Amino acid sequence: MAINERSGATVVLLVGYRYSGRSLALQRLELAGYTCVDNLPPALLPGYLDHGASADRIGRIAVALDTEGPGGPAETTLLLDRMENEGKRPCLVFIEAGDSVLAERRSSGDELAAPEGEGMPLSPREAMAPIRARADLVLDSSWMSPLEERDRIIAAAEGRSRDVRPTVEIMSFGFKHGAPAGDVSIDVRFIPNPYYVSALRPLSGLDRACSGYVLGHESASATVEALRSLVRTMLPAYAAQGRHVLKVRIGCTGGQHRSVAVAEALRAALAADGVPCSVRHREIEAGRHRAGGAPAP
Repeated sequence: MAINERSGATVVLLVGYRYSGRSLALQRLELAGYTCVDNLPPALLPGYLDHGASADRIGRIAVALDTEGPGGPAETTLLLDRMENEGKRPCLVFIEAGDSVLAERRSSGDELAAPEGEGMPLSPREAMAPIRARADLVLDSSWMSPLEERDRIIAAAEGRSRDVRPTVEIMSFGFKHGAPAGDVSIDVRFIPNPYYVSALRPLSGLDRACSGYVLGHESASATVEALRSLVRTMLPAYAAQGRHVLKVRIGCTGGQHRSVAVAEALRAALAADGVPCSVRHREIEAGRHRAGGAPAP
């Protein structure tokens, strides 16, 4: 846990680039019961933790540090060194975003970007690199929602596992009912369609006869292996970025036969690899499975 020994409080320090989203993350932590302070100069933090927080008996504290003052990131680095030497271990969270996202936020802001002061002779990324390197948690607000940021910060600060092992969420669907959003989406309508086999038409990809027919084709089995390899390649990068869900979407015409069989086969393959995964079949769950519906090609 991230504890300030004198006050007994759980302490979170938020740092990052201008317009990276520190204040928004702080607002979410405040709603979760944290006492929050925004844009606190690093030099004032020790006094606040030792006196203000202790006197008020505050249990959970989140502070967004001002790294753009005269001392710049160097002042924050000295503060962290001092706290570490004194045995104080706050949870250091670094919030960043891509250059294009930062530029867009800056252009839509009500105020001009602050000029680089004496404390930041380098570019912001170069100047902040030493702080980023020692962070307990690095979050990219380019894609992560404020609620997800909040949950990740609280998990890190309160001693739950910081090692994210992403879960793979597999969903089969039918294109004629609309394609869902996902991180990986594949159209498997190139696989021979069981609909045209009269004995298989009433079945779904959950039935052994139907799935056996689908997966008996080289195009299907090769697709499963390709998806398996792709997912295993992506998972380490997702974990490194703090992303905890990889959404795989597999579609065919009606979402009854091919996509279902491939989704189940992928789930089994990933489970054999020890990858946490789940599978849903959207059209079957929605009761759209009908024996006689006409498919598209």
